[in-house]
Amino acid sequence: MEAIVAASRPHESEALRLSTLEQYDILDAPPTEAFNRITRLATRLFDVPIAMVNFIDQEHQWCLSSQGIALERTAREVSFCDRAIEQEDVMVVPDAREDERFADNPLVTGEPHIRFYAGAPLTAPNGYRLGTLCVIDDAPRTLSEEDQSTLTDLAGVVMDELTLRHYASGLDASRRAHQEASEQQRRILESITDAFVAIDEDWTFTYVNAQAETLLERSREELLGRTVWDEFPEAVGSTFQEKYEAAIEDDTTVEFLEYYPPLDRWLEVKAFPFEGGLSVYFDDVTDRVEARENLRRERALVDAVMDTSVAAIAVVDSDGQVAFANERAGEILGLEVDDLTGMTYLDTGTLADLDGNELSPEEWPFQEVLERGASISGRRYVFERHDGTVRYLSVNAAPLQSGQDDVRQVVFSIDDITEQVQHERELKAAKEEAERANRLKASFLTNVTHDLRTPLSSIIGSAELLAKEAPDECQPSIDRIERSSRRLLNTIDSVLDLSKLETGMVEPALESIDLADEVLGTAEIFQPQAAEQDITLEADVSEEPMPAELDSTMVHRILDNLLSNALKFTEAGGSVWLRAHATTDTATIEVEDTGVGIDEDFLPDLFESFAREDVAGGHEGNGVGLAITKRLTELMGGRIEVKSEKGEGTTFTVRLPREGGAEERAEATER
Repeated sequence: MEAIVAASRPHESEALRLSTLEQYDILDAPPTEAFNRITRLATRLFDVPIAMVNFIDQEHQWCLSSQGIALERTAREVSFCDRAIEQEDVMVVPDAREDERFADNPLVTGEPHIRFYAGAPLTAPNGYRLGTLCVIDDAPRTLSEEDQSTLTDLAGVVMDELTLRHYASGLDASRRAHQEASEQQRRILESITDAFVAIDEDWTFTYVNAQAETLLERSREELLGRTVWDEFPEAVGSTFQEKYEAAIEDDTTVEFLEYYPPLDRWLEVKAFPFEGGLSVYFDDVTDRVEARENLRRERALVDAVMDTSVAAIAVVDSDGQVAFANERAGEILGLEVDDLTGMTYLDTGTLADLDGNELSPEEWPFQEVLERGASISGRRYVFERHDGTVRYLSVNAAPLQSGQDDVRQVVFSIDDITEQVQHERELKAAKEEAERANRLKASFLTNVTHDLRTPLSSIIGSAELLAKEAPDECQPSIDRIERSSRRLLNTIDSVLDLSKLETGMVEPALESIDLADEVLGTAEIFQPQAAEQDITLEADVSEEPMPAELDSTMVHRILDNLLSNALKFTEAGGSVWLRAHATTDTATIEVEDTGVGIDEDFLPDLFESFAREDVAGGHEGNGVGLAITKRLTELMGGRIEVKSEKGEGTTFTVRLPREGGAEERAEATER
């Protein structure tokens, strides 16, 4: 009812508000240290540069505590807080430049260039708003409902501090004080957020408020008239007794934080001596202490991670100044950490792209992250230190945002990849040299084979003519000439084919084929040779079609090479099996024989060019057939495997993709 009447009479209401402010005696004897703790806490909680406790008298705004700004008095007409005390809840100004109430305010257009403001009223028990607890930033931002609630709670702590000090000295320490205290004092003591007890000179409880009952888990009836040390024997000899006795003996206020085991709580205590006793205010701050300890541990963990990180970590503020850097950052950038911290990022050295083009300030990664508000990863740069040393860096960066879209800081993770880049360049140069050598080799082989083909063709043609006209006794010699010439021509063709494969001159021409039909056709072609050698050749292939996207010529060459090898190294009476089967993605060809097998020591070299194992029986061969087979398989995105046991036989397995295989073919081409 009083508030309604006051609202209807603004002049009278303002007079009563000023009278309330005068009663608290704030401007003459403010609890400065208590206020300073709250403003320091506010700057950390809300991550703002400025926090203030202000009170509004008739003409001025008075700053009783501030962090981040030195301001004692401001004219009331330009005060943000004067507007804030007009409403009951928190007043939030996201961007003062965009707010018509403050756009032309000298505190906005000039120092301290206020952009963001949030103020919670400091409301006395009688309902009058005496000032504000406010937080300020020079960049636009918002304040969540949860943060507004936290700011309101802190403002309540400010008023609790004032109320406690206002009424502490007026409490009678005698047992009669409970009955004689004014009704107004009782209401105040029962409404404050702190637990409160009054103790006389004999350490007897004379007053206990409701908050104290809850916190001590004892009713006031159990405590009034009883001594502290009898009711709480665990406090005897503790910090509580030491501080209380010091307050009375020295006639001075004491404040301390202490853990009380019986309650398993941390208590923040303020004790005010008065004639004949002690007024004690205490609050359960366990959550705050635990949160602070958790924060301390987290910070210690972060510091340990930062200090031991193999990567350089640096944090740059939105104005371009380095706010943090670990030791590794100093090592990579060639600067002492103390020198690096506080330096603008542009002063750390010179940055260029990998082609050596120096970057302008707008092209540095910091500027990109700041403007886009998005992370970057794996960017490579050339960095020149102040001493002229050049290093190659890999940079990752991410924005730290406040409010909606404002980037307050950019966090960098930097790796020195100088050795890696040099190694990559050496590999590239070696690869280019190898490719050049392969091209020269291919050109050489092409020329040599051309030069050899012509005389070989003449020799073979002459041998064929001699075979028709020469007498019978010359035929064995002519046959040897022709056989040797054809064998040499076959070797030349194989070497040329292998050279083309190794230099990437051959690409698969993929087409849709029926692999089952191709395998059966190859088996039919080799059946006469198998029968002539008295070898059983069996084909185990599904009667159903086996469609696949492959190069038919390469498939034929693979089948021919593997089957001819199997027949070559299988003795009369042995067997050779040709199998083909498929899954959804893969087609598999197997060639198994009961031949002489391959020595285990030779298996690692089996697919190398011109590699031949010494095998009894003098089997002919040039050592390139299996190398060609492996290369053709890989070009189609497949792989080849071999299992063999000396004297027992050998199995070659070729696995080919039924579709695609582009990635595998690319890898094979690179190899």
